[in-house]
Amino acid sequence: MVLLAFAGLCLAIALALAWLLGVTLFFPEGAISKHIADRQNLVRAHIDYLMMSQFLLIFSLLFRQYAIDPPLWLLGAICYGAFFNPLGFLLRAFTRKPSGDAQPDGGHLQHRAGVDRDLLSGGKCSGGARSLRRQIRNAFLQVDSGSDPRFAELDLQRVVSRGAS
Repeated sequence: MVLLAFAGLCLAIALALAWLLGVTLFFPEGAISKHIADRQNLVRAHIDYLMMSQFLLIFSLLFRQYAIDPPLWLLGAICYGAFFNPLGFLLRAFTRKPSGDAQPDGGHLQHRAGVDRDLLSGGKCSGGARSLRRQIRNAFLQVDSGSDPRFAELDLQRVVSRGAS
């Protein structure tokens, strides 16, 4: 019964988000639209709450059909996940991104700090580093001639003999 009630809550949230999306679609310059930072994430939250209410309904029906009395901690975990998983999208939809010069790549990190992208991508690097990178790549991509190439097995004797020379 708890899962059915929580499925109703998730469905009500999804319905409210649908109305919010509809109103902001027809009034893009309205007061509500100015608070939405990312409409895509609002759509994701709406769809995710719909899916979570569906899953809660299915679990509730399965527990009832097979006469399973799940423990309270399991019901709590299911309800917790069903509510907080879409909430991340909802929070991202209303959170403004930092100013333009904070992350010039659009908010996505291109590489980890401290990793030289040129060395890994084959860009500007000395000949020794390039040959080392090529040896590492060839060692991991080496295919045993007697095996099926789809499995790309590593021939360890060739790797060891190459490393020694």
